[in-house]
Amino acid sequence: MNRRSLRLLRAAATLVAATVAATVATAGTVTLHDRAQLAAALAQGPPCCIVDARPAGTRALRPLPEALAYRAGMKINPTAAVAVIADTDQNAMRAGEDLARTNNAPKVIVVKGGLPTWEAATGLGAPAGGTALSFVIPKNTCEQEAPLQQLRTGPH
Repeated sequence: MNRRSLRLLRAAATLVAATVAATVATAGTVTLHDRAQLAAALAQGPPCCIVDARPAGTRALRPLPEALAYRAGMKINPTAAVAVIADTDQNAMRAGEDLARTNNAPKVIVVKGGLPTWEAATGLGAPAGGTALSFVIPKNTCEQEAPLQQLRTGPH
């Protein structure tokens, strides 16, 4: 390989590295949260939206009414953290990374263990008694033209 080819190769590698670094820098943080971490994050402030990345059939069997159904390329306007639930941690991370990259989400909370972890951390499906969490997701903070969304959990 001659010197000119070597310089071109180095320049191309530098350009690729800079592009990857810029892409990573513009994406927010995507972190996997277990039940305790999720409960702590929710105590600090509610997410702007909950994204359900489970397959349609699974969503139909165990719906999460306050969640937006994930689809590749979906556009949201995140004003706070985005919570992502899927059937596997790997699928949830993939969807969370996509949302962080394509929507400039500052923080994406990926729920480790999916819906059971979400239910345990928020008190959904808990026995009667105790306290309940509730918060309002303001209109137009997640998916454009979405109606007002409200999360209500059971006692925990």
